[in-house]
Amino acid sequence: MSRDPELLDPRETRLWRSFVQFSGTVVAAVERDLFAATGLSGADFQILARLHEAEDRQLSQKLLGELTGWTATRLSHQLARMHRRGLVDRAAAGRGRLMRISLTEAGLGTYESALPAYARAVREHFLGDAALAEVEEGLRLLRAARPGSG
Repeated sequence: MSRDPELLDPRETRLWRSFVQFSGTVVAAVERDLFAATGLSGADFQILARLHEAEDRQLSQKLLGELTGWTATRLSHQLARMHRRGLVDRAAAGRGRLMRISLTEAGLGTYESALPAYARAVREHFLGDAALAEVEEGLRLLRAARPGSG
């Protein structure tokens, strides 16, 4: 019996399902620990991280949406909540509804103070005792699975 190239074979199915379960469990555990230690949700942290890494600690809302992979509505609601808490500023960026999102001093301080808790959670729930060579191998496997993401 030959394999149908349009369908996953049993090994591919097991690998995919294992990956989905593993990634969901790890992300949930990291976000739970981060929230317990800092009060930041995973979404809060992701936005703060993207802004922290950006030039001048600001991005267009459109680019921020592309970087997070979120819908415009989800991003808008998340930014509104973060703005009310003083973590980000939102300003018009030209014509129409274009917005520029920037990290506030409070947001910067919150992000930087959360980094140790985030690192602990990632190490505990994802990296474990992985050696540098194992981390490099993990990166190589992820790049091989998704060319151009490296």
